Amino acid sequence: MISYKLTADEIVSANPDLAILPIGSIEQHGPHLPVMTDYAIITAIGKGVAEKTNGYLLPTLPISTCREHMGKKGSVWMEPPTFYNMVTDIVMSLKTQGFNKVCILSGHGGIFILTPITRDLNAKNNPDLMVATVEIMAIFQSLTEDGLIDSKLEIHAGEIETSMMLYLAPETVHMDRAVDFIPTVGRPMLNYGSIFRASPAGVWGEPSYATAEKGKLILERAIEKGVSQMNYIFDYMEKKEKFGYSYF
Repeated sequence: MISYKLTADEIVSANPDLAILPIGSIEQHGPHLPVMTDYAIITAIGKGVAEKTNGYLLPTLPISTCREHMGKKGSVWMEPPTFYNMVTDIVMSLKTQGFNKVCILSGHGGIFILTPITRDLNAKNNPDLMVATVEIMAIFQSLTEDGLIDSKLEIHAGEIETSMMLYLAPETVHMDRAVDFIPTVGRPMLNYGSIFRASPAGVWGEPSYATAEKGKLILERAIEKGVSQMNYIFDYMEKKEKFGYSYF
């Protein structure tokens, strides 16, 4: 695997054209999971994607935007414009070095600023640079159709994330404190109040269904689906020809 653990000369020798940037979040995950949950999960998925694609794996960015978790100490965020500029700078530094593909793996469902970042980078830099953003939450939601999970209401700190943490870092999980909670409002209401307005425990799902065995299967399937989604996006962009004055 090509990663930040190698020397510069080793990376030059491998000469990858794909860079992989996992992005997590440090935020509350109910009374039973650590605040590093998103970071830990997307780090594991990023490693798996890099192993399957031979892309250059960058270290996971641990902090993003998570104001929807305001209310309890421990969650950390930056402002969307700061995040926008930071990710743009990172991607453009990769372009300067000759990387022509960047896959951003979003491990937190609340990084809404990633959509305009992705669109702007592609609109301004195609065909010399292609940026694919893979939303892990969307992949998790598809796992219900695959029959891997029992809960139909997974959003935050529920069956999927708890299962994955039981597999990846069981010493950080406190199942004796886990509570199932499904809010009476929909996810869009997080635009109007923190998750604690909808769920006093900060849980949106059913962690009681979680097992380490499910966590292993979910991780493997998330890696497979992540690679597939990334390739689908890159294939779409590679097929584009110039239209008028634009390659976008």
